[in-house]
Amino acid sequence: MKAVRYKLLILVGLLMTFSASQAQQWTRKSSLEFGFMAGGSNYSGDLTDKYFETQGIHPNGGILVRYNPVQRFSFHVGVNYGKISGDDRWYSNDERRSFRNLHFQSDLWDFHAAFDLNLNTFDFKQQRGVIPYLMGGVSVYKYNPLAQFFYQPNSWQNLSNDDSYETLESRDGDWVELQPLGTEGQETTEYNDLRRYSLTQIAIPVGAGIKFRMSKNWTLGLEYSTRFTFNDYLDDVSGEYGELVFLEAQYGPMSKAMADRSATENPAGSARGDENKRDLYNIFGITLTYKIIQSGEVCPAFQ
Repeated sequence: MKAVRYKLLILVGLLMTFSASQAQQWTRKSSLEFGFMAGGSNYSGDLTDKYFETQGIHPNGGILVRYNPVQRFSFHVGVNYGKISGDDRWYSNDERRSFRNLHFQSDLWDFHAAFDLNLNTFDFKQQRGVIPYLMGGVSVYKYNPLAQFFYQPNSWQNLSNDDSYETLESRDGDWVELQPLGTEGQETTEYNDLRRYSLTQIAIPVGAGIKFRMSKNWTLGLEYSTRFTFNDYLDDVSGEYGELVFLEAQYGPMSKAMADRSATENPAGSARGDENKRDLYNIFGITLTYKIIQSGEVCPAFQ
């Protein structure tokens, strides 16, 4: 028994020595980077007819912090600011869109935490290198859709007997916040089952990019990501036209004016948008990061 125990101890010792030597061979140092992103953002939803609408691209920029614990994985957090917009007038050949005549724009704040899966090993010692990667995570975004009000004296909306539309003449050209107006009847007495959408929500970012090691400390990158939302109101358009008399009674004449901007009145209950299609937005651009901290050795379990 003593001989067996002795042999087992020798075997365990050899395995531990081998494991230690392998760990030493593949150990890398972690690092922390700080940087900037500059590029663009756009949206896809009820007021666009394609996934990537170039007419809706706006400048977008932000800052990010990236932690590289091992060669294959990186984690980053960041914040981006930009705009999104959509407009039926972009599609003049589409009769339905021209008639509906809706548009919007919104500031967009995106706070995100994500991980990068590096498709090439990320060696912290190398001076040059190209590292393609996939990314995914979670975003918290803040938006507020606006539309521009145009006063039209000959509009069908000016034919009512209460002359309420005429009170809006001084607001011609104003950009109006749409969410407080309940443009599809949200939270009116008659449509109390429709809740007002939140202006702060969660999205799932999914994308890809490529990093270029410029030197030991500097990394240049290109990244494209789509934020999949659980929201159909980025553009304030989702379901059906409400009964305008109820909107005006609850929220005033501006609600009625912005709810239906068509050449002639749409009947209540007719389609205003597609409630089965969720909106999304894209953020893309160039990143530039600088390594500010390099720590000691870490376990390369995920190499």
